[in-house]
Amino acid sequence: MLREFLEADHADLQSSFAYPDVRLWNPQLASDRDVAEFVTARNDWSEGTHASWVVAQAGAAGRLVGYVSLHHIDAANVNAEIGYWTAPWARDRGYAVLSVRAAVTFAFETVGLVRVQLLHAVENEGSCRVALAAGFVIEGTSRQSYRFGDGLLHDEHLHSRLRSD
Repeated sequence: MLREFLEADHADLQSSFAYPDVRLWNPQLASDRDVAEFVTARNDWSEGTHASWVVAQAGAAGRLVGYVSLHHIDAANVNAEIGYWTAPWARDRGYAVLSVRAAVTFAFETVGLVRVQLLHAVENEGSCRVALAAGFVIEGTSRQSYRFGDGLLHDEHLHSRLRSD
């Protein structure tokens, strides 16, 4: 299920970001302050530029198993980007694909977007599998387009879904 961040999620966020592959492909949450600021920002949708959720096990306060976010929402061009990660203890259970599909449905049906795009480092094969399984079409490769956690510029695959797909 998708829900807002709770105080109880802080420990799982810190645990997730202790894993090297999570740190490599995602922004750093190194301190308690970083986690608190991340949670506050992700729970505040007032600017209309993002919609972010905890991916949780079933139940009102189910344990955090991942994260999904529509970000860079552009109302004028009716598009956004999507990002996600799965906690290392919850991988290979379909959480990422289900949460990405749910967020895209929200983007199309609630926000009224026409396009959602997804970028991931070419080396991040797990993200590519999620994108394809969630119905995204690969459009190409953006060369040296993003500096990830290792400090290097990586090529990224660009995928998209259209409301008309």
